Amino acid sequence: MDTARALASIESALASMTAAKAALASPPVKHPDFEPPASILPQPLPTYRLPKENNGEMSAAYGLPTSSDVSLGWFSFPHSETRLYSRDGSKLRSYVGDSRLDHRTHKLLADRLTNALAEIHERLGRIQFEKEGWHVYGGSHNYRPKVGGSTLSTHAWAAAVDMNPAENTFAQRTTTFSDVAIDIMERWGWLSGGRAWGKDWMHFQAVIPNVSSGSYYATHGLPKNIAQA
Repeated sequence: MDTARALASIESALASMTAAKAALASPPVKHPDFEPPASILPQPLPTYRLPKENNGEMSAAYGLPTSSDVSLGWFSFPHSETRLYSRDGSKLRSYVGDSRLDHRTHKLLADRLTNALAEIHERLGRIQFEKEGWHVYGGSHNYRPKVGGSTLSTHAWAAAVDMNPAENTFAQRTTTFSDVAIDIMERWGWLSGGRAWGKDWMHFQAVIPNVSSGSYYATHGLPKNIAQA
């Protein structure tokens, strides 16, 4: 009996070792929400022809604004711990996780946003990427008027995205985002609200903005790879 038990114990130990060895040999499981971009386009990036910020041109480029999600497409963050709407996940929606159902913007812009975020992550590294708050997602599609205005926001077309809104509020004149990161967003066709108006640094849009006097774009002009549609 003792011999049989000893043999059974040895066989069990061998089976455990075999399973452990197989697990170590298995490739790591990728996070389901992140697929690396098919390619980061080589320099120079192509010219992006964007509509001006008026209803007619935006509708011609992106379709009529709507509260439905028919125009939306998925995009991905280059990491597995995206936080929605604030660093603690409590503002607007109490959720922290991969948040796949909220990773959407206009389907014509989704790949460009994926690529922009991937390049920012690559250039900054994860620590600086998260320090600036690029992992804090404030949403894209929202059928509503502009803050303090009566005309529709570019969010109504899903042609804008907000990043780290808790630390880059609408009226704030400073930003957590580095020039390096903002330049990368612009190279992929996403223009900065902060550079257009001197505030609203959370906001990036694939639309040529109505530029405020004294702003960065008023002084320096739009990026060279941006042209009017």
